[in-house]
Amino acid sequence: MGHHVSALISGLGRFFEYPVKRKPICFYRQEDFTATGEPQKKVTDHVKPPTTDYDKLVELFYKRLAEQRQYNQEMKEQDRRWSMQRVVERFPGWNEVTIANLHSLFLLFDNQSNGMLGFDDFCAVLESLGDESSMDIRKDKFNATDTDNDGWITYDEFLSLVYNFSPQEDEQLTGLAQLCNDVADNIQFVSNFTVGEQLEYGLF
Repeated sequence: MGHHVSALISGLGRFFEYPVKRKPICFYRQEDFTATGEPQKKVTDHVKPPTTDYDKLVELFYKRLAEQRQYNQEMKEQDRRWSMQRVVERFPGWNEVTIANLHSLFLLFDNQSNGMLGFDDFCAVLESLGDESSMDIRKDKFNATDTDNDGWITYDEFLSLVYNFSPQEDEQLTGLAQLCNDVADNIQFVSNFTVGEQLEYGLF
């Protein structure tokens, strides 16, 4: 009896062995080894069937498709640059940054999403730029630009209106047109700050 008890206690001791030994994690797939634990011999790669004319045609199709997409992307980028260059030529004194900023404002205040601005939307753009002109002056300028009297101005009309809002002096931009340049310069200046610098200057 005592022999059985001591055997039981020793068995329990092995069962509760300390520290607990964990089973190691195996990073190998079981199917890569035989039943005896020997690594499976790698099966030689299957011989690829010969390429058919159809396979060559499909490969050529996708190659030409990728080339066409690349070409279209390059043409779009070139058209965008030419378009921006033409706009800059139409409005001497403005640069690409100023026009891009005005385009962003136009899209931001295009509340109807119809590619046009109403008078209230136009006034909101002027307020965001910091313009302090009176409502009567804004109304007169807006109506003069709105040639079809439908109460809306397109993007091109918007640019012309802002550019010619204030008369130039000695072929130099003044008033709202110059204010647009100043705002764009400030935005570009701030965008060059690191996040830490923007936090330091309280720009968040």
